[in-house]
Amino acid sequence: MIFRNRAAAYLGAGTVGVLATGAFAAPALADDSADLAIKASGTTIAVGAPGKDASVSLLNKSDVDARDVLVALDVSKLKTSLVDIDETGCNPREDGWILCGIEGDTIRAGEDVDWFFPLIRKGTGVGPAGSITAVIVHGGPDPDESDNEVTVDVKVEGTGPDLTVVADDVRRAVKVDGGTITEVGDLYPGNTGQLVYGAFNQGDQAARGLRIEVQLPTGATFAEKEPDCTYNAAMTSLTCEYDKAVLIPAAQDDQGDDLYSGARFYNLVTVADGVQPSSLTGGTVTVHSLSVQEAVGTARVAATSALPQNVTGVSAVDVDPSDNTDDFAVVVAAKGGSGGGDDGAGPGLPVTGVQVGLIGAVGAGVLATGVAMFLVARRRRVVLVSPGDEKSDA
Repeated sequence: MIFRNRAAAYLGAGTVGVLATGAFAAPALADDSADLAIKASGTTIAVGAPGKDASVSLLNKSDVDARDVLVALDVSKLKTSLVDIDETGCNPREDGWILCGIEGDTIRAGEDVDWFFPLIRKGTGVGPAGSITAVIVHGGPDPDESDNEVTVDVKVEGTGPDLTVVADDVRRAVKVDGGTITEVGDLYPGNTGQLVYGAFNQGDQAARGLRIEVQLPTGATFAEKEPDCTYNAAMTSLTCEYDKAVLIPAAQDDQGDDLYSGARFYNLVTVADGVQPSSLTGGTVTVHSLSVQEAVGTARVAATSALPQNVTGVSAVDVDPSDNTDDFAVVVAAKGGSGGGDDGAGPGLPVTGVQVGLIGAVGAGVLATGVAMFLVARRRRVVLVSPGDEKSDA
C-alpha cells in the first residue's frame, strides 16, 4: 500500500535523538509490542535522469498493529553536492537526520507499506554519492531490533530503463457484478481479492516490452487466467509478456500525449478454504523490460514499439534492478474482527469491455512529497482519471 510521507509535527523541532553510538532513539508512546522491519532499494540514479524516488518497505511482522510509527533517515554520509533528499512532508533535517511520519501513523498487523523518498540530482556529476541509513521505530517495544535499520549506497551511474514496481497488499474481498468489480469487506478464507501492482520507468531511456512475473504466497491462487500470461499447474505463479508496451522515462512524461511512463495491473486472487486468519507472506511481483527504445518521439515509438511475431524480446539492462521486485502479503481476516466486515460499499472499478492487453492510460498521481506514481490499467479493468487526480487509498 502506498502512503505519502507526513511530517511528525506533533513531536516538534529538535525531537530527533542521535545517541553517541549513532543510533536513532524515540520515546515509547504505547505498551503494545510489535516487530517491525525495514528494507530499502532503488538508490541508483541513471546518468541522464534528474533524480529518483527511492523505495523503502516498512514491514510489520506481528499480529498486532504498530502505532506512532516514525522513519528516520541518516543523511550525514550522503554527498549532498551530488545527490540530496527532498524532505518535503518531514521535519527539517537536524544534525544529519530527517524525521518522518507515515500517513495514519500506523502499520497494521502483517502489512507491508511501500514508502518513498525523492533523491534529487545536484549538478551533472556521476559516481558514488555516499550512503543513507533508514531506521524505523514505533510507540511500543520491538522484540527484534536487528532488522529495524538498513544502509544503502547512493550512486549516479548507468544509462537505460530503470523500472520500479510497487505491489499493494491484498486485504479486501471483491465481487464482480455485471460491469463493476467492487470491494465488499474483509478478506476471509474462500474469498477472492484483487492484487494491484504498478511499474514505472525512472531511467533515462524508454523500456519497450514488459515481462511480469508474480508469485503468490502459500494459501492463495489466481482466480482466473489472463491472456498473454502463462501459469504453473498450481495457479500460484504467472509470467506475462506485453511486447507492444512502451514506458518512457518519467522525466519525459508530459501527461498530454499518448506516451506513458508507467502501467498498473490487476489480478484476481482467491484464498483457500481452511486458511487460518493471518498475513500470508512471500508474495512477489517482478517486472523486466524486454528491450530499449532510445527515441521518445511519438511517431518513432509508435512505429517501432511492436516486436516482429517471430522475435522474442531479450531483457534490457536495468540501471537499478534492486527495485524491480516488490513483496506483498495476502491478509486473511478473522470472522467478527474489527476490520470493517462485509458492507458492500467499497469503491467500484468499471469493467469497460475493451480489448485484452495493455491498454488505456491514467495520469500521474503526485503525492505530497513529490513521489510520482505513473500508472496505466490493463485488460477489462480500467480506472480512468485526470492527471493529478490519482490518490493513495490510505
